[in-house]
Amino acid sequence: MNYSYIIIEDQQEPLKQLQKELENYPEFISKGTAGSVDRGIALTLAQKPNIIFLDVELGAETGFEILKETARFFNEPPFVIVLSDHEKYARKAINYGVLFYLDKPINPVKLSLALHKFKKHFSELKSHISIKDKSAHWLIQYADILFIQSDGSYCHIIRLSGQKVTVTKPLKEIELLLSKTFLRVHKSYMINTAYIEKINTTHKIITLHFRTGLFEMTEKSKTRLDESFTIKDTVMEIPIGEIYLEKVKHALLTFKAL
Repeated sequence: MNYSYIIIEDQQEPLKQLQKELENYPEFISKGTAGSVDRGIALTLAQKPNIIFLDVELGAETGFEILKETARFFNEPPFVIVLSDHEKYARKAINYGVLFYLDKPINPVKLSLALHKFKKHFSELKSHISIKDKSAHWLIQYADILFIQSDGSYCHIIRLSGQKVTVTKPLKEIELLLSKTFLRVHKSYMINTAYIEKINTTHKIITLHFRTGLFEMTEKSKTRLDESFTIKDTVMEIPIGEIYLEKVKHALLTFKAL
């Protein structure tokens, strides 16, 4: 998965250093730079990046002015990684919900930690997959996906309701859009680990178990809603591919530790 970022920094040396370090992370895509508060506000609103690398001192103003001015334009504001050679701004950064505080000059190890922390928070924040089929643009909650099945150049997203959404994307591309709750278990299958009931590594089978509520519209439902709502238990078996067996075994150990 790719992530977008902008850099707001008025000094050329730290700007070039950060740009050079970020070249080591090809999944992070630059959407521009700015060297002042006004240009930083304009760039933030124009690009709506996933991350803002923000210098605190921008001439006579501070980078925090950018966060204050742009906050109202976002439902989910960008993550902010502050750049500074002054610790005196650390407390204020916390008040603005800054993700990470990077000292200048940039330490590559600390930058790696900052990007890792961003990825973790970003995956937790993102709760759905946005994807198109031939007729519509779908926003499907992760929790509503049971498994995904590959079918040549197509993929079938199987929802808890049993509905099948078919999209023209290979499984390897959809895998990049999903959260860590999903596990590739076969060349043709990716499952939502939240619905694993048991794993049989001998027979190479994963059993998924889920429950759905069924509401029957009858004369009775008009007066007794509780008697018209029933729970259906469903069990499905998904094959485990030989080359994915070790990964599944590792996942099993993780589940046992929880």
